[in-house]
Amino acid sequence: MEDTGVCNFLKDPLSINDLITSGTNFEINTNFDEGFTNDIYDELNLGSDDEQDDDSKNCIDQSLLVSPWTKSFDELKQHMRQVNENMWKKITKVGDESEGVVPPVNARACIRYNAYWEGEGTPFDSTFLRGSSYSFYTGRNEVLQGLEDAVCTMHKGENAQFLISYNLLFREMGCPPRVKPKADGLFIIEVVSYNLIGDIDAEQQIPEEDRDKYSVVIDKVKEIHLKGLDFFSQGMYRNACRAFEKALDLLKFSRLTSEEEEKAQSAFLLKLYTNLAVCYIKVNAPAKTCIMCKEIRHLTNNKPSCKALFQEGRALLMLGEYEKARSHLIKAQHMEPHNLDISAELKLLEERYKSYKESEKKLWTKAMGLIKNADDEPVKTNPSDIDELEQEMLNLMIHFKDDNDQKSLKLPSGLTTKEIETLDGLAKRLDLKLTLNTLDSTQYIITKKT
Repeated sequence: MEDTGVCNFLKDPLSINDLITSGTNFEINTNFDEGFTNDIYDELNLGSDDEQDDDSKNCIDQSLLVSPWTKSFDELKQHMRQVNENMWKKITKVGDESEGVVPPVNARACIRYNAYWEGEGTPFDSTFLRGSSYSFYTGRNEVLQGLEDAVCTMHKGENAQFLISYNLLFREMGCPPRVKPKADGLFIIEVVSYNLIGDIDAEQQIPEEDRDKYSVVIDKVKEIHLKGLDFFSQGMYRNACRAFEKALDLLKFSRLTSEEEEKAQSAFLLKLYTNLAVCYIKVNAPAKTCIMCKEIRHLTNNKPSCKALFQEGRALLMLGEYEKARSHLIKAQHMEPHNLDISAELKLLEERYKSYKESEKKLWTKAMGLIKNADDEPVKTNPSDIDELEQEMLNLMIHFKDDNDQKSLKLPSGLTTKEIETLDGLAKRLDLKLTLNTLDSTQYIITKKT
């Protein structure tokens, strides 16, 4: 076969069912650098749901791995309830049955499990051995049929034992030498959680003539919102932002026909703005968080929730707006006095503000001292002497520019014309701005251009 030099990444996931029945063909691209950037890795969750550090992985409780049954599977069946002709089940811990549902099709299920062959005391597969949970999407043939069928009989938080026929596992042939032919399996399963995952492209199902109708749009908005929540639960925050933004745009411009629809729209918009405020913090976009919080204030008649105040306070802290950040966080703390997250954020704020003030004091004490010395000395004709002074001042400015926590520098009042000219010249060299403080016409500030 001729090598064309062109390969494609696998676009669809491999199906376990296909692999053990009809088989499948795929091609591997070895040109990993072609057309790809590191951004793709920023959007993928390559770890497990409950990642642990290396020390905890090395300290696995061995008792969790021991099979609860080492006798024949025929004897085990006598202690279990038959689900169907290929599966038997025994519940060891009742889950949350309040919702009256089990994982539906197209849900993301997070589980922990051990799997054993007949007569063997150690598992042939175990999430506990790997020190993590495992997630898969139902209805997509991503795991063995028997494992998925078992999980789809369980509620959240449920623990159960399943005896699963080879017909739902590796079939008659097995996978020698690791899997014997016609090998039944004992699975010990815990359902950690499951979530509906929605569809980020749900709006494509809306006819063009109906895309501005709230009654039609709202169901698709909820689908996209669910996908955003799924992305967020996996730590895929940029994808979550994209989903929530899409849902927001779709809902925001929908046409309303009643006061009831208007109230429902406002309630869901509030949810989307709040979710985006959280997500923008996660992707280090605090300015966008502040915009979302402004929308929240508009929708709530300037009565944001504690959660919204907290996120706005965090965003302002990231922007170096310490006084505003403190005001918002204190209001949030007043609403929830025992909230440990708010207390921790206030402590962080005080530490950063103290560091900022010390840095600012050192910066301008040194700067004003240098300028004063230059005023007192005779005019220097040696260019190297002048360069040395400006270089020192330039270093101080660079320190400010590189400090992400400092967004502005308030200069002391009463600066001389020469001091202002010196600072203005250096600011321009670094693409900074020297302007009068709008709140105090006797004081100058230096800011970073946006």
